[in-house]
Amino acid sequence: MTRLFYSLLFLFVVQAVSVFGQEKLSVSATVTPLYVHTAYKNVYLYPNSDGQVVEPVFLNGAMGSVGYSAGVTVYYTYAPGWSVAGGLHYRYLPTRTDRLPLAGEGTTMVRSRAIRIPLSINYRSSTKKLSPYYTLAALVDFPFSSRVLAVRDDLPTQKLRLNADAGPVFNIMLGAGAVYQLNPTLALTAQPTITYRLGRFGGSHTENRTYELGLQTQLIYTF
Repeated sequence: MTRLFYSLLFLFVVQAVSVFGQEKLSVSATVTPLYVHTAYKNVYLYPNSDGQVVEPVFLNGAMGSVGYSAGVTVYYTYAPGWSVAGGLHYRYLPTRTDRLPLAGEGTTMVRSRAIRIPLSINYRSSTKKLSPYYTLAALVDFPFSSRVLAVRDDLPTQKLRLNADAGPVFNIMLGAGAVYQLNPTLALTAQPTITYRLGRFGGSHTENRTYELGLQTQLIYTF
């Protein structure tokens, strides 16, 4: 999956350069630490057994997890202060929960992973060296299989897989922060962000109410 991610990342950047040209193009390395809050309602997850005796993972109530997303974003400036952007990011989120009381002492860690594609419109309010910076974005997540680590006091630790549900997950994000122009071609941005999960569209999916708080940090290079 790592090779696939970097291959997609390379193709995305090459395509963006060929489409937009270089006179209004910027590329950034983007890192966003995340705090994710989810309100679960009696959710049972069933990891692949792979021949083992496996108990379900039970999630219920409000739970908070800390993760991150990171990747590359490409910007196209179409008017003074205004730009649109698209990117390719990797999102990682570990969630820890206790075993069911009847199963005995222990914890289970679910390490969720996804490819995240952000599509955004951005506004820089001035040309000063330090300027306010705003973002409105749609985030599309393509989850793939999660890693599950079941630590049990009375039994050996299990390393399992959990298949992802079919279909992309849609989110909407707002960000407000600042951009600092380091030199004519290099800028640094920092934006507190809030993201709300809209969920999957169509089918009979049951979504758990989820929001993310992040600090989106970018080093932007302008050609």
